[in-house]
Amino acid sequence: MVDYNHCTACGACIQVCPQKCIVWEKQEFGFRYPKFDESQCTKCGLCSKVCPIPKKPLENQPLGAYAAVHLDPAILQRSTSGGMFTAIATFVLAHNGFVYGCIMDENFNIHHIGIDDVEELDKLRGSKYVQSDTLNTYNEVKYRLNQGNLILYVGTPCQIAGLNKFLRKEYKNLITIDIICHGVGSQDYFSKFVTFLNQYIGIIKELKFRDKKYAGWSCGGSGVYFDTKKNTCHLFSFPSYKYYYYQYFLSGSIYRMSCYSCPYASLHRQGDITLGDFWGVERLKLPIDTRDGCSLVLTNTDKGAELLKALKSIQLVPVSIKDAVKYNEQLSNPSRLPKNIRQKLINQYEVMDGIQIQAMYLKNHKKNILKGRLKACIPYLLKLKLRKWLQ
Repeated sequence: MVDYNHCTACGACIQVCPQKCIVWEKQEFGFRYPKFDESQCTKCGLCSKVCPIPKKPLENQPLGAYAAVHLDPAILQRSTSGGMFTAIATFVLAHNGFVYGCIMDENFNIHHIGIDDVEELDKLRGSKYVQSDTLNTYNEVKYRLNQGNLILYVGTPCQIAGLNKFLRKEYKNLITIDIICHGVGSQDYFSKFVTFLNQYIGIIKELKFRDKKYAGWSCGGSGVYFDTKKNTCHLFSFPSYKYYYYQYFLSGSIYRMSCYSCPYASLHRQGDITLGDFWGVERLKLPIDTRDGCSLVLTNTDKGAELLKALKSIQLVPVSIKDAVKYNEQLSNPSRLPKNIRQKLINQYEVMDGIQIQAMYLKNHKKNILKGRLKACIPYLLKLKLRKWLQ
């Protein structure tokens, strides 16, 4: 009953089943797929009704596009791009609402939670290049919407599509944000990588895929590890070229199969608002300082457009839809399927541990690693000047 090539694991079917006869089953790379216990099934059909695949995606198209930068330098520094998520989430929390998004917990599991306190907002910030488990959040959202609470739900377009189908009606007190998504990695593949880091560096306490303190606004991260010999914690850099998981993710080699035919990689957006990095913004020469990050914002519904008008903590500059799409390919096409290397990586995952996979990565990608090291030596501000000059 599950379309293997198109199932996104949004979780709508599992959360809606009244008999709880649908569970997750792991397949390639450890990605989750729903498995049905037909002996418990009452044929109610709810799972089919809420599944967003292969139903036609929403026809919403952007009403407007913007470059956005948060006015608070401290928030901008802690944000992955321009701080737009923080501005919207803070607004919702200030109106006694709930904000749902994904976190990386203390065990490095990626999943969705809901918060109602601005002090918890930092958990939801930042990029987590792993597929988030929505757990039971669709049911929680439905309950709170019916109680009259204001809700903000942030996720990948397929997760927002799953939520919309799960709710089966529109709610005025629901705001949805879909992110510009290239694809997702699996929790199991990432967990094996974390085990490798524990063996290779020390006991990992924190991991960030993006950290402006070390690499500016780019794909460079950081982490904290515990040295058991010295009984102390230390920072370490987490550049994309150095470690196999990060590089394979950025190359598009370890995504879920459905990501390569994603029906949401277009301007038919699923959320009221779309957020992403505004790559290439410096080439537009806008009247806005984008050196420390800039968000690309698309308003897709009247609700989203009205919310944007209410924000006071963001500097917004209108841009054309054409400029928005130009350097964000996932607004027009899904990621390409790298067939040969992807199957090799699946084979490695099934028989190797993380140390062995890292060793193979270092052996087979020497040129890319050297290129990454050379680029890392270039100061961030000089990189920005070079981008403008090359353009």
